[in-house]
Amino acid sequence: MVIVFTITLTSALYYQFTYSFTTQDSILDAHENYYYSQMVKGWGNPPDTNIVKKEIENLHMWCGIFKREIGESGIPYPGKNYWSNLPQNISINDFYSWTISSDFENMYDLIIPLKVFFGGINDMPVTVVDNGGYLFYLVIDYKPPSEFNNLIIAFILAMVFIIGLYLFIRRYLKPVQLMKDRIETLEAGDLKSKIDIIGEDELADLSNSMNQLIADINILLENKHQLLLEVSHELRSPLARMQLLIEMLPDHKNILKLKEEVKFLEGMISNLLLSDRLSMPYSKLDLQKFSTQDIIDKVMNMFPLNRHRVKIDNNIPDEQVYIDETKFSLALRNLLDNAFKYSKRQDNADIKLTILKNDGIEFEVKDSGIGISKADINKLTQPFFQANQTVSTKGFGLGLTICKKIIESHKGMLYIESSIDGGATFTLHLPKI
Repeated sequence: MVIVFTITLTSALYYQFTYSFTTQDSILDAHENYYYSQMVKGWGNPPDTNIVKKEIENLHMWCGIFKREIGESGIPYPGKNYWSNLPQNISINDFYSWTISSDFENMYDLIIPLKVFFGGINDMPVTVVDNGGYLFYLVIDYKPPSEFNNLIIAFILAMVFIIGLYLFIRRYLKPVQLMKDRIETLEAGDLKSKIDIIGEDELADLSNSMNQLIADINILLENKHQLLLEVSHELRSPLARMQLLIEMLPDHKNILKLKEEVKFLEGMISNLLLSDRLSMPYSKLDLQKFSTQDIIDKVMNMFPLNRHRVKIDNNIPDEQVYIDETKFSLALRNLLDNAFKYSKRQDNADIKLTILKNDGIEFEVKDSGIGISKADINKLTQPFFQANQTVSTKGFGLGLTICKKIIESHKGMLYIESSIDGGATFTLHLPKI
């Protein structure tokens, strides 16, 4: 982009300067035509070679005077050599003209006594003056600089200017880059670091404001988490007393139901705390290497009574994964727990591990329930949402929410599919190391 802009700018500047100088040169060339005409007119016809030699030496020029001849087309051409001090490498037959004095007379309403031609020989500027009897070839020992060289110099100067302007703007807008970097680290969970303050302008004030805003957010999140911890503690205390009192009650048909309700409330408090903790941007993962078989074994140990209902298809038992063992096991446990809840008691839950072509690893859990409608699939990971089920199950709609947060914190994805024939498949897609 910088190169394109530089070329465009160079071309525009070169065109503008060339046009300006060309216009100015045109006027100066008209004056120069007049002065050459007056000079040659003063040499006489035939010319006085002593005067010619004196003035040519004073002007540091070469001159060749030739008898004027007229061709069949009426165009004058040089005939017999009258006088000349032209170098041998200059051939008047190579002369080519690009302007004539009559053009300037018409352009600027001038009167130039003699006919004057501007042109060149071997890239050297040459002026030819026609006084009616002789042709005077006046050569200046000078070669004008190449147009290409001028263009290269203009390009280099424009490039230096653009680079300098870019560095200046980048230095001036560096606080904006620092703020952008800080936002990215904030998204990654860093609530501690601050933006370096550069200068005392409006951008410095904005950087200070962002630092203060992030500090306030950090305080609010910590206060929120502390409040949940305190509330959960206050709720668990009466639940513990209720459990103790239930154990002291005599046998009754409703004691089991009371225990289940207390356990349900305690599970809800634990899941609310875990869900909040996973939502915290400063929560960290304890990532370590584990084999897939280790993960499966740990999850199966959480279901000693239902272990016989799990069908495991693990063709990659020694494959290594880089995970937080506790959190990832919890995600897999939640999926397996749902499979037990929404399947009939005699049905199995399937666990299947596969390696994808893109080097990903998938932990797949399939149940044999009634299935999930398409409308409900996209809502399942929302907090407290529960799909309509015909089986009697208890829950509070946080299990899949927690699964989604855990797998996404591992840079993975949770996929949910359901068949019209019944059953649902939940897949934890984990990038391979």
